[in-house]
Amino acid sequence: MRPLFRLLSYLPLPLLHAVAAALGWLLWWIPNRRREVVLTNLRHCFPELPKPALHRRARRSLGHELKTLFESPVIWMGSERRLQRLMREMRGLEHLDAALAAGRGVLLLTPHLGSFEVPALMLSRQHSMVGLYKPQPGSLNRLSIEGRTRFGARMVPTEGSVTVRALLPQLRDNGIAYFLPDQDPPAGRGVYAPLFGIPAHTPKLVARLVQSTGARVVFYVGERLPWGRGYVTHFCPAPEGIDDRDVQRATQALNAGVEACIRRCPDQYWWGYKRF
Repeated sequence: MRPLFRLLSYLPLPLLHAVAAALGWLLWWIPNRRREVVLTNLRHCFPELPKPALHRRARRSLGHELKTLFESPVIWMGSERRLQRLMREMRGLEHLDAALAAGRGVLLLTPHLGSFEVPALMLSRQHSMVGLYKPQPGSLNRLSIEGRTRFGARMVPTEGSVTVRALLPQLRDNGIAYFLPDQDPPAGRGVYAPLFGIPAHTPKLVARLVQSTGARVVFYVGERLPWGRGYVTHFCPAPEGIDDRDVQRATQALNAGVEACIRRCPDQYWWGYKRF
């Protein structure tokens, strides 16, 4: 797999995104389970959308999921200079700076939306960063870890108490811990909180870490620009209540932040993920 990824890393991003979009279009027209999950989630979350608009969103979402895969070789193996060119702009960076100035560490959160890897990778050149990851099968796991850590970040697998023990020192040293909180956690590690008005099983990890360390929470969105022109990162402050001592209220605020991120670029979200 490494030689294939190395070869793909030299290809232009517009070409990789065009191939992914074409395959997403094909995936839309071929009956499959992923397509049905996307449509079901979108119908529940955007009941106001007319059928043509909902289908357009579903088709584009499938393309963006594949863009995440096809751009990975560029992100994990492309030169630092190339990634700098692709990261067109970072907007709202003052929110991250203010959170770091508090001196209690930062939880940097983003859903499965757009290019969630590029902003974290570029920030790891200047900040102490620890990221959470879900182990993947085979050689893909090694490639992803090598790619995500090549500018100085560390990666920790999502394994319950091991995860917490790894993140607590990072936050207490005023570092950054980043991960994607829009996942269905194992039994006993989550609570149900509304997302687009629908109860979603949501990790308690953010609430636990904030209560233990006083860390600040900042959200970000790695928006893909059209035609493979690169990315724009949007940093956003967390909703009020994310530091509430009540885990249920804190988790509701967490999902409010996730939803706000998704509404910024709804076509770029992984609607194929079984969240509800």
